[in-house]
Amino acid sequence: MDVVRHAVQSAPVEGIQLPSLENLESLNVVSRCGCGCASVDFRLLGAGEIAEVVADAIGETSSGEEVGVLVFGLNGRITGLEIVGYSDSPADLPIASTVRRQIGFDDQRQ
Repeated sequence: MDVVRHAVQSAPVEGIQLPSLENLESLNVVSRCGCGCASVDFRLLGAGEIAEVVADAIGETSSGEEVGVLVFGLNGRITGLEIVGYSDSPADLPIASTVRRQIGFDDQRQ
């Protein structure tokens, strides 16, 4: 839950309704990614429902690997956490305190 909290607080997607962080402790994992990475769903989406990225961050695992951290939401509620690895092995969960906004090309020009 700390990874989700850090991502939403430090790397929210602009123009998106941010989910409430008050009920993070009540989230339950309902499915895990089949590849073995740390990605999980907190809610299965129904027919026609499409979650949107509400936070887009990066972080570092305990082995020092940089991973992408995407938090998905729908109707003000968190629906999933995707951990994107940049190597051939499944991505581990990052250390929560390392989760931060990714600086993009546009950010560097300003």
